Amino acid sequence: MGKNENFKILAVDDDPVILAYYSTMLSKAGYKVEIAAEATGAIMLFKEAPADLLLLDVAMPSGGGRQVFEVVSGLVEKGVPVIFVTGLPEKIEPWVSGYANVRVMKKPVVTRELLNAISALLGAAR
Repeated sequence: MGKNENFKILAVDDDPVILAYYSTMLSKAGYKVEIAAEATGAIMLFKEAPADLLLLDVAMPSGGGRQVFEVVSGLVEKGVPVIFVTGLPEKIEPWVSGYANVRVMKKPVVTRELLNAISALLGAAR
């Protein structure tokens, strides 16, 4: 565990299989993990106890990752990193291109690449 246990990641996806994967993979990597299956729940969780990094799906009922991003973009500007994981990264990249602490990754995501991106963003955020 070690250094990662100081970081909390909020993972948001409407697919329970993907949420289970994130939860298991991130916990094994030593992170504290919160999960949400839709945008509204994610926003409420984040407002109650902000995470150190957001891992967001884009296409979800109730608005998806873009809605979450728009609500928390002020926090992103203050340094909270976001990773969007989506099947269509080219649709997201134009509206996040100005943020140094935002990454867009294509589904299906490779575990090592995701963990490397998380580590790099959390390192840069500190």
